[in-house]
Amino acid sequence: MRKATWLASTLWGFTLAGLGLSGQCLAHAHLQSSTPANDAKLTEPPKSLLLNFSEAAQLAVLKLVADGKSIPIPLDKTAKPSQTYTLALPALAAGNYTVQWTAVAADDGHVTKGTFTFSIAP
Repeated sequence: MRKATWLASTLWGFTLAGLGLSGQCLAHAHLQSSTPANDAKLTEPPKSLLLNFSEAAQLAVLKLVADGKSIPIPLDKTAKPSQTYTLALPALAAGNYTVQWTAVAADDGHVTKGTFTFSIAP
């Protein structure tokens, strides 16, 4: 009976240790919110794009695409890592837009990528 209890305790200890270590692996800079939000249907063009990450990150790539055409968004790649980025947008016409981003976590260098969309009504 003691051997079974010892084995169960040992397995439980390894499980807890594994969960603790896996938390560090999950600590990437994920996009928590954006303005415009994903799938937002706007009546007026936004003047800026706000990205809020789960931790400080360096924004490495940012693309705004409409009808297969890339719209340039100035990106300061020398800026210090931040959890929040506010980027000025050019005048946008009515249509559907896709934002593609790549971020590098400041603490561990892990790269995360994502996309979201929004539309502007005519």
